[in-house]
Amino acid sequence: MPRRQTSSESGQVLIIFAFAFIAIIMTLALLFDGARGLVLRRQMQDASDAAALAGANLIQGLSPHACSATFGPPPGAPVASIVAAAKASVAANLPDYPQANVLVTCTPDAWVANLGVTVTLNAASPTFFGSIFGGGPLDVATNSTAVNGNTNANNYSVVMLNPSNLSWPQAQRGCPSFLLSGGPTVRFDSAIYIDSTCTAANGGAMSTNGNSASLTQGPGAVIRIVGEYKPQALTITPAPLEHQSVKPDPLAWLSAPPVSSLWVRSNNKLIIGQGQSSSTVILEPGVYKGGIQLKNQSIAYLRPGIYVMDGGGFQLGAGQKVYAIPANKSNTTDATWATDCLPSNCGILIYNTGTSGNGASAMSNVSVGAQSTFKVRSYNPSFDTTKLANGQAYHNDTYKNLLIWQSKSPAPTSSYVQPVMSLSGGGNVFMVGTIYAPSAKIQMGGNSGGSGGDTIDLTLQFITWDLELYGNSNFYFRYSAELFATLLSYGLIE
Repeated sequence: MPRRQTSSESGQVLIIFAFAFIAIIMTLALLFDGARGLVLRRQMQDASDAAALAGANLIQGLSPHACSATFGPPPGAPVASIVAAAKASVAANLPDYPQANVLVTCTPDAWVANLGVTVTLNAASPTFFGSIFGGGPLDVATNSTAVNGNTNANNYSVVMLNPSNLSWPQAQRGCPSFLLSGGPTVRFDSAIYIDSTCTAANGGAMSTNGNSASLTQGPGAVIRIVGEYKPQALTITPAPLEHQSVKPDPLAWLSAPPVSSLWVRSNNKLIIGQGQSSSTVILEPGVYKGGIQLKNQSIAYLRPGIYVMDGGGFQLGAGQKVYAIPANKSNTTDATWATDCLPSNCGILIYNTGTSGNGASAMSNVSVGAQSTFKVRSYNPSFDTTKLANGQAYHNDTYKNLLIWQSKSPAPTSSYVQPVMSLSGGGNVFMVGTIYAPSAKIQMGGNSGGSGGDTIDLTLQFITWDLELYGNSNFYFRYSAELFATLLSYGLIE
């Protein structure tokens, strides 16, 4: 009989285990070496933060009070004593770090006016497992900036932060980031900064799509564009300056309100004026889960403080009225509001936040519609009546002169756009202060021109992702530094 051939599977498990073991070791290598890199980066970040502050601490003791004797912009090399202080701080916190790798510069951004010190550290984090598999050390770098001194860096009417992303859908690219649509007549008393890098060929960082728009600027005001201007039918004098340096977010250092710690005033969307009837209510600062919406001919009086829209947004439509009032008032009228609500007793901040999903927690729009009444002053911590959940008083001096603030998160992506902030309302709108929407577009139009700081002006400052002015309205954006958000005068800004 011929012998039957057989096959054996013995030893196959050993081969599988060998390959699996290699994969396990490589995973451990990534975790172990990555963790070492993260620890080193944390140590370096702490050291560079301390070094930037050490250098900035000397600025006010120098003559002139500046990081560099060469003002620029950009400023020149830092004075020797600042470099020495920063390097000494790094040596104290990271004794083994080579001094030659400590890079100290004066912050090049014009908005800190030569009052900022930047410290950059670079190192290679050694790897153990990575070297076994042929991987080299991990590059670790930190960057810290501190300022010391008051600046005039908030002398602008608008900062637009959209850097432009040409791979995103058409309406989200930042081409343009600043749009004049229709035939608005616009005047800005102070500078405009546009961070979009869009060229004229791909739509421009600034553009118009109407035939009768007009834009004029106050004495010394100028439009600075990182990208280019696509003029079309609009002529601007003086002409915008193109290919300028980026203007970083002047309020990026702000910490968001402690939403989870504040008094919750409503656990569901507050609808004022249900059904066919109108309502008149007095609202207290705190958290409004699901936001606030006015309907019919309803009226809401807002006492001083911070109003958090935790999802749902804030909607005010035709015929509805919102007034900021002092803590000791329970009502006001159009005729008496200007004397009832004064800078010395009145002021609110509307903070809009939420998630990117659907449902009550999703961020929704802040909307002040045409033919509505919206008379408010910006936040003043001296008169804040906000309370924490435990009943204790809460205020935040860093929010002074902020009027509306839309959270930076969720950040824009190719598939997500934050709700647009829409502000119109006509001659019954009075708004003064800074509107901060670093990840959202602001639209102003309809009949909103001729409202604001007095009967003809808008005393507003915008720090926003994009901005569109539309319709046939007249806008006069008056600049008033004492009424706008104050920049950090001392501390870490990056």
